[in-house]
Amino acid sequence: MARLWFYLRYAARNLRRSARWTIFAVFCIAAGVATVVALRSLGLAIGDSLIDNARSSIHGDILLTYAPPGNAAFAFFDPSEQEGAVFASSEVAAYTDWAAANDAQLSFYTRSFGLQVTAVDAVTVGRPQLISTLLIDPATFPPTGDITALEPAGVPLRDLFPDVNSVVISENLATQQGVGVGDTVRVSNTEELFTVTGIVPAETEAGIRDLFAAFFGFAYLHIDKAATVQASTSPNVLSLVFPPGTDIEAMLDQLREDVPSSRSFQLETTTVTELIEEFGEIGDYIGRFIVIMGLGALLIGGVGIINTMLAMVSRRTNEIAALKTFGLKGRQVAAMFFAEAFLLGVMGSLAGTVMGVLLSGVVNQYGEAFLQQRLTWRVYPDAIWYGLSLGMVVTLVFGVLPILTANRVRPAIILRPNETHIPGTSILHALIALLAVVLVIGLMAGQIIGFPIAGVIGVALTLVILGILVGILWVIVWLVGKLPSFGNVDLRLALRNLSARRIRTATTLLALSAGMFALSSITFVGVGTREILQFQLTQTFGGNVLVFPLVGLVSPAFGQSVVGNVVDRFEGVYNTRLMQYTAEIVRVDGVEPQVEFPFSDDAPRRMQRAFRSIPVQARESDNPNLSSGTLLAGRDLTPDDRGQRVIVVSEALGFGVENSVQVGSEIVLRVRGTAEVTFTVIGIVANSGGLTQVGTAYVPPGSMSGDSGFTLNVLQVPDAELNEVLLAFSEIPFVFALDISFIDSLLTRLINQFSAIPTIVGLLSLLAAAVSMANTVSLATLERRQQIGILKAVGLKGRRVLWVMLLENTLVGLLGGVLGIGVSALGVAIMTALGQGDAIPIPRDAVPAALALIGASVLIAWVSTFLSARVAVQERVANVLRYE
Repeated sequence: MARLWFYLRYAARNLRRSARWTIFAVFCIAAGVATVVALRSLGLAIGDSLIDNARSSIHGDILLTYAPPGNAAFAFFDPSEQEGAVFASSEVAAYTDWAAANDAQLSFYTRSFGLQVTAVDAVTVGRPQLISTLLIDPATFPPTGDITALEPAGVPLRDLFPDVNSVVISENLATQQGVGVGDTVRVSNTEELFTVTGIVPAETEAGIRDLFAAFFGFAYLHIDKAATVQASTSPNVLSLVFPPGTDIEAMLDQLREDVPSSRSFQLETTTVTELIEEFGEIGDYIGRFIVIMGLGALLIGGVGIINTMLAMVSRRTNEIAALKTFGLKGRQVAAMFFAEAFLLGVMGSLAGTVMGVLLSGVVNQYGEAFLQQRLTWRVYPDAIWYGLSLGMVVTLVFGVLPILTANRVRPAIILRPNETHIPGTSILHALIALLAVVLVIGLMAGQIIGFPIAGVIGVALTLVILGILVGILWVIVWLVGKLPSFGNVDLRLALRNLSARRIRTATTLLALSAGMFALSSITFVGVGTREILQFQLTQTFGGNVLVFPLVGLVSPAFGQSVVGNVVDRFEGVYNTRLMQYTAEIVRVDGVEPQVEFPFSDDAPRRMQRAFRSIPVQARESDNPNLSSGTLLAGRDLTPDDRGQRVIVVSEALGFGVENSVQVGSEIVLRVRGTAEVTFTVIGIVANSGGLTQVGTAYVPPGSMSGDSGFTLNVLQVPDAELNEVLLAFSEIPFVFALDISFIDSLLTRLINQFSAIPTIVGLLSLLAAAVSMANTVSLATLERRQQIGILKAVGLKGRRVLWVMLLENTLVGLLGGVLGIGVSALGVAIMTALGQGDAIPIPRDAVPAALALIGASVLIAWVSTFLSARVAVQERVANVLRYE
């Protein structure tokens, strides 16, 4: 115990004497620990929010429903309107009597997903928006009595319906539509106006159980207006609330026994007990995933530990040699440095824990964007314990290599005190340190995800990849150091200093470029995906409004008549009717396509037909600018081709077509249940990429036999008329109209919501990289104190020395930003090339973000230089050149 106390006191004295070095190491650890604490707190806050809102998410203790969950709402057909998907009047009476007999509160209501809301006033018309709709009886909904409005503040939901033409909307819907209390809106399937009488928080209905409401919002309508908006007048959801202390599962069993349902296979039941358990598991998985994402910041901090402790060992080689000369064994010297690593871990973990707790308040805002629920800021002991334990373990593990290096210092060095002696690390010691990192960090990661072996394998692969990347960056740093200075002395010094510690510079570049890569990828992929989608939807469909006349399922002629009547009311609107077929390629120029399958020389005929089938599209249109795509050869279809057996195909026609298809080729197609039809190729177009492709071949209307798979109308509407046209279609029951921007807005909200967590992880990792860079600059400055002193002694001013260091680190920051953004740009270029045929490395809308990230990278380098190098640069020459 006395020896242990001696090691700790000696370590504390050395850390105090090397205060600057100690501060650098502590900040490296603290940055990683703060990231873990903040992210773990976020995961726990998400879990608590889900559990706390479990009862309010089903508006009771037991939920019985014939309606699908909210996540099934991404469809144009409303399943709640299917026959039998509602409570019959006899069931309503039976459940009402049962609730009265068992001291329960209940509320019947209807959940619908096929309605649109449009903001209107005396002058302007807004854009119709699909929403999740609940038709309620304000006197009984919700039975929990826990919904109050944001506007007017604090008013209960039941008091927000002064008349049946009132509507209460969610906060996110109000923001998207730009409406407030007192404004009027139009609900689809009717021309009646509704008045917004209240705005409620989005988390009232939005969440994991109803992502549609989270993306687009929701509205409460009075149940008496169900017939007006063409919704079912019978409810499809029942919520039950019981007195506190009631055994919910037992009550559900009793309910099933007392009120048996003849359609139990359709009736979905959910209890708050089941939901709490389910949400607890979801929150746990999300929390584990978030922490795993944040371990990268700890690894960055670990690299800072290695750099700092190696610098401390190299600076104290004479001291170590003297201690060994006095009789200390190598293991005792190792124990001293191990004690220093332990104290660094304690200080860094404590500081990081405090920073992480404070940072969690900001991080929670990104969690709210992801979950669409408010998160309560709390101090979580579990998150603090996570941070402390991970910080200590990572510090001790990454301190192994410097400790082994210190152990290799020889006592003979004391005889040559004026020479620099930095002992090399043997291959065995390097392997021991690497194995320790893989096992310890891997077991920690495996414990978090629940699969220790997977964690070890994952960490091993990660370190291999990181090692390869560091090697590549080492080469890049070496090449940059060889760049010409064009006679500029300052630039020559900066380039020489840059390549002096290539491994350290490469690891700093890796940390900085990784953060830049994460943030730029999120931005570029989101914007690039939207550009591809907009291009392909416009290119493929040939319009900006998709109309689904569901009445056409009963009578196609009547459906087209309804669409035509609306189109005729507006000028400049072009109407295209798309008919989609699936046809088998029988022969191309007399040759039957053959699809080769692995492990089978004789594939079944049915499988052959499936792989030789292609989508074929016929279009009946009055749009003179309608195109089948980018024409490569021949000509496009014209109105004169109606009924003719001619075809325009894409350059990649289908599987098994080995002979090249040319203009004039003959293709024999067969739609299931029909005879073979021969078409002559008159044009070849470029591939559209396949993400939204609905036609590999295009034929004139009237040339195909058989039934089409689906039919829809595509309108090309001038922007000035777009809202009016969409509103006109929303007034017609069983006709859905969507503009292309709806799909774009859906994708945008998906990206924004699900990228919230990766964005904050990227920002925290970038923070850790900034601290690591500051540590690297500080170590380089302290190691070059003698060089700085000589430069100042020969006449260089302090500000010029600072300028040289600023130039050096500007190159590092610029290089890190360009490399990180360049890799993500390469990925986006590949994605856009596959998606629309042209490679776009940086989407147009993402250029400002790319420039901002590069600027941020350079700014990090400048701040690191001013904070870390200025103190040493301003030091007196006599102090710098003094022999230590």
